[in-house]
Amino acid sequence: MRKSIVVAVSLLFVVGSAFSQQPDRSNSVSVFVSDLGVFHGSSGTNVDAAFGAAFGHMFNRHLGAELSVTNRPTQHYVAYFVNGQPVNEFSYTNRLIPIDAIVSYHFLTDSRWKPYLGAGARYLSDTVRQTTPLGHYRFTTRSVDPEISGGVIFQFRPALGLRFDAKQILGTGDYARGDSAFSGSVGLTFRF
Repeated sequence: MRKSIVVAVSLLFVVGSAFSQQPDRSNSVSVFVSDLGVFHGSSGTNVDAAFGAAFGHMFNRHLGAELSVTNRPTQHYVAYFVNGQPVNEFSYTNRLIPIDAIVSYHFLTDSRWKPYLGAGARYLSDTVRQTTPLGHYRFTTRSVDPEISGGVIFQFRPALGLRFDAKQILGTGDYARGDSAFSGSVGLTFRF
């Protein structure tokens, strides 16, 4: 028992000294818009976009981690055909909420442009509820896929930056419908 207390206190001092050497403003919160799309059709122009938020932490001047959540609406069109003729057409919307966990390496530059590269994983749970002439259905798809990330932050001030980010899923391609393997985003980052 006494040995475990000594180990716990020793770890507390090691962890405390590691965190005391962190750079100023080691935490960040970002809000962003991703996958912006503009569609022109017979009913007019539609703008579609996903939005999200992220929390980041810099462990030292180069190494950081980020957890982000995106709210991505999707729309699907379905038509049932009998003998080549459509008998029923409908559309439904769905909302995907992917969660990304990324560890990134930040390159040090003497300018206000701060580039980074990272790798991590994306978790996605997609549940589609659908009512058809044949009944009610519910389909759930869950996936965890590896992904790479890269981007640049333009620092207006030490606590505020404009962020450009891109993510590519490296998985098997078994994504939920409406989730793309590549996504780009732009947003604001607040450091504190």
